Amino acid sequence: AIGQAERIAASMHSHSLPAAIAAARNYDFTGIERILDVGGGSGCFMVAMAQAHSELKATVMELGTMCDVAAKYIGAGGVAAQVDTKAVNMFREPWPKGYDAIFFSNIWHDWNFRTCAWLAARAYEALPRGGRIMLHEALLDDDGNGPPATAAFSMLMLLATQGQQFTFGELKALLESAGFERIKTRQTASYYS
Repeated sequence: AIGQAERIAASMHSHSLPAAIAAARNYDFTGIERILDVGGGSGCFMVAMAQAHSELKATVMELGTMCDVAAKYIGAGGVAAQVDTKAVNMFREPWPKGYDAIFFSNIWHDWNFRTCAWLAARAYEALPRGGRIMLHEALLDDDGNGPPATAAFSMLMLLATQGQQFTFGELKALLESAGFERIKTRQTASYYS
């Protein structure tokens, strides 16, 4: 029901908005004209990016009901000319092509290594040669024991979903196995990279 989708979106939107603004300010968008946000929820990351970069075009790829909710946030953000939505089940339907970058925020931590490897392969297939994948996650230290907030959240993800937080090395290995190269990390906001 749309009411439940709106409540979930409002909660995630308020939680993610500061990180979205920071990511829009701190990521290098050189060479990116079109970006696809996979599982983009309310669209807050694409709204923030479009507000910060007037030349950027973006699509929030979500389930149909959530696309209806995201369209409201996109309109309220004043970026409807730059950001649209596309109703796609990321696990069951083909992903749209024609994007320079594919963005995921707080998506991979919901899934296990096997599913994340599959997501990496799907992104690689959907991108043109030289395209970029952008993962926005809270990273664990190399030994997996900290920082404390991220390690605690990783335990929550293990208990509540199939997922966990990852180290940079783990994400790098997953991306390389799909064919991605020149993988770097950069802190964007507090505990997000």
